Amino acid sequence: MSYIILTNNPMVKELIESKTGYELHFIDGGVQQVISRCEEVFLKKNSHLAADPMGGRRARPFPYLTLILEEGSEASAADWERIADYSVLDMGRREKYENNDDRLNKDFQVLDRSYTETALKLY
Repeated sequence: MSYIILTNNPMVKELIESKTGYELHFIDGGVQQVISRCEEVFLKKNSHLAADPMGGRRARPFPYLTLILEEGSEASAADWERIADYSVLDMGRREKYENNDDRLNKDFQVLDRSYTETALKLY
């Protein structure tokens, strides 16, 4: 399996750079920029969501997002819908994290990295 990792989290970037076999796209921007890159990759590569970005729940009000795509088949209508849903939910919750201090953002980085490690079974 070949995975594409899209993230705006510097901790995930560091984690993935230390591993082999992953194509990393680090986005220096917000959650909406990660979602936009995901849509671009869906259109350009034969890839689909390998893990639910919401873990089966509604969008987290986190300033960091890591998406894991798997190459091999096109994104399904459900993948496109899940990404669109996440985008809408994030826009409605952005005010909850826009003014976070550095300490709180560091906590969100750790959480996002932990979710990514678990999804990729890197622990």
